[in-house]
Amino acid sequence: MPVSTPLTHGGPVHRAPAGDCRTSRFSTAQAPLAQRLDLWEEYNEQALFGLRCSTLSERSLLATQTNLELPRIRLTHISGNDHVIERAPENIRRNPVDAVMLCLLLEGKAFFYHDAGCETLTAGEAVVYDANRPFMYGFSTDMRQVIVEVPRAVLRELEVREDYFKPRVLHIAGSPAATHAAATATAVLGAFRNPVADSAELETNVLELFSLVTGDPGAAPSLAYLAAARDYIRANLGSPDLSLARVARAVGISERHLTRVFTDAGTTPAKYVLESRLARARELLAVPGLAAASITEVAASVGFVSAAHFSRTFRHQYGCTPREARQFPPASPDAGPA
Repeated sequence: MPVSTPLTHGGPVHRAPAGDCRTSRFSTAQAPLAQRLDLWEEYNEQALFGLRCSTLSERSLLATQTNLELPRIRLTHISGNDHVIERAPENIRRNPVDAVMLCLLLEGKAFFYHDAGCETLTAGEAVVYDANRPFMYGFSTDMRQVIVEVPRAVLRELEVREDYFKPRVLHIAGSPAATHAAATATAVLGAFRNPVADSAELETNVLELFSLVTGDPGAAPSLAYLAAARDYIRANLGSPDLSLARVARAVGISERHLTRVFTDAGTTPAKYVLESRLARARELLAVPGLAAASITEVAASVGFVSAAHFSRTFRHQYGCTPREARQFPPASPDAGPA
């Protein structure tokens, strides 16, 4: 079980004890206006890495950060208003961190200034940087992002090429990498919401997704492709067309490869899509605020073209009709297939 405790650095590469995971959380919301920047810098010096922070906002820096330290990697979720962070040479000398960061921008607009130039990015895009090289990363709007921190030693073990360590913005909109980035964010945010039962599986999944997002797929990242496909399906349940071809194209693999990935997990893409649609419908039928929506409307909202087909498959899955499920909802509606 994660323990809420401040994270401390034990050397250039920061790791939790083997088999353990630790969380820390910090917010400037309750801090006096004049102290917010200093406190944010102080917390990051301890929990992430040393940096300078500045903002022109009248609110100063209003931000929240949560960190989950796993045995080999660290996951971070940050939300805040407009601000700029800088990893200056003096910060690096004082507190070296031999790790590569993948920052997935979930909300907002940003710029990334590094030794090769200045690039802009928007929500859905990503930044890769080496924490031991100077950079400036700024947000012109309210922002939210997740960060995957991977020590270079771990990347070398995975035989990731050195050129993937160089700072760069990943303009991935509309590409399979965007699907992989969304799946990474889902995995990270899910780890914060629920206790981590299997940190080794989570790490493997996130590391494989890290490789896919940054463009170095490595050796058969089956967990990552499965996670990306599942995440894409759940995010698009309202579309009637969730064909094998569409999902495979979104994930960036062949239809045959996608089928094999799901087969290894004990199911098929079509079965997973159907079970996900039905589970989501069951959740919606249990929502009191949606009681006025017709069964046909509920069916359409999860991608069923035919209400009759929806009712038949729902009854086969759950042993009751959608109308009966609405009248007598389960205590805890299914969240969908894993």
